[in-house]
Amino acid sequence: MAKLKSVWVYHVDAGSCNGCDIEVLDVLSPYYDLERLGVKVVPNPRHADALFITGPLTRQMRIALKKTYEAMPPKPRIVVAVGTCACSGGIFYNSYALYNTSPQRGRDRLRSGGPEMVVPIDMYIPGCPPSPEEILYGVAQLLGIKEKKMKGEYWYALPPGEKAGKEDEVEFKIPDRPIPLRYWLTLREELRRVIGYYDREAVLNDFITLVEKAFEDENPREKLHDLVTGYFLKEKDSRVKVAMRFLENEFWRLYDEYHSLGEALRKKYPVTVGV
Repeated sequence: MAKLKSVWVYHVDAGSCNGCDIEVLDVLSPYYDLERLGVKVVPNPRHADALFITGPLTRQMRIALKKTYEAMPPKPRIVVAVGTCACSGGIFYNSYALYNTSPQRGRDRLRSGGPEMVVPIDMYIPGCPPSPEEILYGVAQLLGIKEKKMKGEYWYALPPGEKAGKEDEVEFKIPDRPIPLRYWLTLREELRRVIGYYDREAVLNDFITLVEKAFEDENPREKLHDLVTGYFLKEKDSRVKVAMRFLENEFWRLYDEYHSLGEALRKKYPVTVGV
């Protein structure tokens, strides 16, 4: 990407919640003063060097975004995705309201979508929403200021078990949880559909505590059911009750699925220890 002395920007809201738009406006305020870096927001895409996109790209905005991109001068025509939704569709990645032609659409483990379905993205600034400092950092990369004013740092993540021997090495540690990491990630993802984005961590942590107690008993299924029932009697929020019962059913489904898969793999590919 060619470095520019100044850049004129046109902003398109492709269906955002306005959180990222507010941060973009904050960058333009006198406090951050983006114009001192040579950046100017223009009202017409025909005058723009760069296109700032916020939002996950709804069906209604697909044609408008495409026409805006085509109206820009052919060079340099830089496209910047501002915010997690513009980078990958965010929490709305599998919504029916979005324009998403990806074959991976609707799968929980893979993120796909966003304005990249229509226009090529040159720079991603993730965040929900990104802070003004992060947006400024992205603009500094566009203008080549980052290389002049900022010092690069590189860190190396070591394999599990290895100790750091140098200053720029970091030990890789897997969080110690009473359930496998695969279970935790799947439950965390599925729980977002039931209780939302912000409350899921607290509810999942409470459930993991109950699972840890249940596996101390000879019959963990019955014990976990009793513990969840006791949790019901104390909890007043009906949303949390539904989420806790959902977690109980989903946990045992995963437990049975992975255990049966593991047994099938061990039968098919027996491992011999020693010589």
